[in-house]
Amino acid sequence: MEAYDTTDVLLARKSETIKVTAGETAECSIALKLFASSILESNYILWNYRELKKYFKGFSSISENTEVENSQFYSSYQYVSLAETASAQYVMTMGSDTLSYSITNLSNNSSSSIKTDNVTLFYDCLYYDDTTDSLWVGAYDSSSRKQLYFARINGAPDSTNRTTLQSSNFIIDSTKGSDTSTFAVQGSTLYFAYKSYDNGTCYLQRASITENADGTFAVSKVGSAKSVSDLGVSGAITDIAILYDGTVYVLVSNVGNSSGDSGDLFNYYYDKSNTMYSRGALLKIQSTSSGFEVVDTLGWTGSSRQIAPVGEAKDESTLTILQPLTAYIPSLSENSNKFYGPRRFVAIKPKEIAIADCGANFVMPNCNKKLYGKRFDHNRVVTVSLSSFAINVVTELKNIKFSDLTLGGSGTSGGYIYAKDCKYKDTDNNEIEEQ
Repeated sequence: MEAYDTTDVLLARKSETIKVTAGETAECSIALKLFASSILESNYILWNYRELKKYFKGFSSISENTEVENSQFYSSYQYVSLAETASAQYVMTMGSDTLSYSITNLSNNSSSSIKTDNVTLFYDCLYYDDTTDSLWVGAYDSSSRKQLYFARINGAPDSTNRTTLQSSNFIIDSTKGSDTSTFAVQGSTLYFAYKSYDNGTCYLQRASITENADGTFAVSKVGSAKSVSDLGVSGAITDIAILYDGTVYVLVSNVGNSSGDSGDLFNYYYDKSNTMYSRGALLKIQSTSSGFEVVDTLGWTGSSRQIAPVGEAKDESTLTILQPLTAYIPSLSENSNKFYGPRRFVAIKPKEIAIADCGANFVMPNCNKKLYGKRFDHNRVVTVSLSSFAINVVTELKNIKFSDLTLGGSGTSGGYIYAKDCKYKDTDNNEIEEQ
């Protein structure tokens, strides 16, 4: 009888290790429990990330014509964070006194308050760990802005009691304090991102988190924090997700001018050298004994291109020749495999993840066609295959804006770059086209 090798197959967390024996089909009866507990397969949770007060409901599917209806959630306050658990979608909103926060179950509108004495919630303060069925809330100390606080809610939030954020006794390595933007938890593993006031740089830190008997949390960092430049990119860390197999995915967005702060503000000055950024990356992170490392990077625009006027374009009032701009921006021809500015993971599926991507491309005035220059906004949902780690679907949204991009500076207005003798359309009524 011919011998066959046997192979141990390690499956997702909370699943089983099985032994497969090749060739023994007659006697082999394998119940392949790929996932012993169901993996969270979320809807597409979309919202306006700049205003932080408009929520677009969780869509089961999306297309370019997906619209936001009046019946969907809207908060008049300036703070909104969202998470989807196995049973419901939750939203965190801030009260008018800026110290009263509540978590609302959007399926039945029941709310639970959060006790937030002297703390400030993370920019993206809710995270759901599907391996423990726990909804996490994250915050930091309002005065020093360095100490972290957490609350873990098992099951549905209790509307009869206030959830209290507990000190983690963890101090961020920043002399002047920081803003913590986003975090992710799986079991005892914690990753969080923060922007240091020391130098304005964004950092990613891995840590281990445990709950003490008194309900407080002990957090111990694993390795040193790494800056975005250490990760091989630049800009701001906008979201973190830990998937069922323990792989960590991090979004980085670099949108704006030379400051690279993902501020969504572009400035063009006709008489100066201009550099604009609208790019980003999806980082695949692997934990190591000394912290973590980047094992793959997707969608990053690492080199620049020149976008120059066509013909002798001059400012309408001063007749100064318009200068070209240096763009770290994907060209139209490569935007199917590059990011403009990824903001959030909007859907987690067993085989793919979906990302809200928002940014802009530019064209300069074309004097041969008598056309102004223009900013072209992109609000997209980008789907990435987890098996190939490649972008496989890009859906441009017509009716939903993830952020309000602005173009300022001399010789600009309403997203246009002006030039003498040019217009919005040419003599044949042709509009400006993206390149």
